[in-house]
Amino acid sequence: METDNLRIDFDDLIKQIESYNATRVGLQLPDGLKFRCSEIIDRLEKQGFQVILSGSASYGACDIDVSLLEEVDVLVHIGHSQLLNIDRIIYIPYFIEYSLNFDEIKIEEKKIALIATIQYAWKLKEVKRELEKRNYEVELRRGRNMAFPGQVLGCNYSALKNSNADAVLFIGDGLFHPVGAAIYTRKKVYRYSPLSKEFEEVRCEEFLRKRLNTIAGIMYSDRKGAIVVSSKPGQKRLKMAERLKKGAEGSRSVDIIFTDEVTPSKLSNFPYGYFVNTACPRISYDDAELFSVPILTPQEFEIVIGKRDWDDYRMDEI
Repeated sequence: METDNLRIDFDDLIKQIESYNATRVGLQLPDGLKFRCSEIIDRLEKQGFQVILSGSASYGACDIDVSLLEEVDVLVHIGHSQLLNIDRIIYIPYFIEYSLNFDEIKIEEKKIALIATIQYAWKLKEVKRELEKRNYEVELRRGRNMAFPGQVLGCNYSALKNSNADAVLFIGDGLFHPVGAAIYTRKKVYRYSPLSKEFEEVRCEEFLRKRLNTIAGIMYSDRKGAIVVSSKPGQKRLKMAERLKKGAEGSRSVDIIFTDEVTPSKLSNFPYGYFVNTACPRISYDDAELFSVPILTPQEFEIVIGKRDWDDYRMDEI
């Protein structure tokens, strides 16, 4: 079956489900693929399985519907590669078929590291070969817990750890991941979008300016804050929250909030002047303007309480 770029080998999927002796199957999809749920359910029900569809959000491989998993024999998680070591989950990644116009990729540096998100990382070995034909020395490393070499997450840039490259090439859409790579490596980063065919050098100065202004606004105020912990299995960092609270003693009074999702509506009724988000880092970066008060990362809060220097700014990683 092919639904846009979602490829499901149903023969293999059914074998995996049967290996668990499962009759009751949970199905979880990200918002962008939920409109395809009926097709998948129909195919599974024709094989005699009872299917229960998750109505919860799914923002990544770290975002497993554990409540549904308790009610079914196996959970089929669509859209992401395996990240967590949780039993009874079958992962079906989402890949985008694409081609590159290599004549548009003009990088001065000859030693480059190659990265992409899961949707594009499956094809990076082919991209590497083509770049090497054009006399580039290409570094393609597998990061911690990643399914493919060169794959990165918004909270995991370990494919670039101790990189010997002079620059980084990100294949994909959006600026969040290449900006993160620039901050992580302190190297020049380029982005090529296979969909729009755009090629550009990515700048992180504006991103850093906004984040540092947010930090300064908290540092020079007496507002009380709260450290927010998510119950999601791949994002739960309660020990980190407790460590941050202890580290703030004597300089800041902060409480700890434990919740399933970190959203503006979940936090809007609390009386705090700012939040420290220990869940998915993209909440602090991408959704900051949706919150009525500033929302910091753990590393940014460390700057506020004097446990980290300003020039040691780091992206949050899980």
